[in-house]
Amino acid sequence: MSDTRRRVKVYTLNEDRQWDDRGTGHVSSTFVERLKGISLLVRAESDGSLLLESKISPNTAYQKQQDTLIVWSEADNYDLALSFQEKAGCDEIWEKICQVNWSRVGIFCFCCFVSLCWSTGLSPLRI
Repeated sequence: MSDTRRRVKVYTLNEDRQWDDRGTGHVSSTFVERLKGISLLVRAESDGSLLLESKISPNTAYQKQQDTLIVWSEADNYDLALSFQEKAGCDEIWEKICQVNWSRVGIFCFCCFVSLCWSTGLSPLRI
């Protein structure tokens, strides 16, 4: 049985501001030597081809929307989204993004802080 937690659809935003489906696959986070950093990799479930290779960057504004969506921009007018089949997989990758950004800049991004607080049952307003 395949692991559905990290099953995702990859989307890019086109010129008409519509989301284009780039394929379905499984996401992982791993060190990519060529990019010199931890990256998000999505391999197509159909043939294992690489659908996405994106270095996690502290200069990138990642957003977790709803329970199963992570969106970000990699360059001017190049927006990406990962839509997860399961909330647990989205939470795992979101935590990895937060960990990488924390270790790189030595501060915890506010969005990650709030997300972590809510996921652990703490109120960020009380901290």
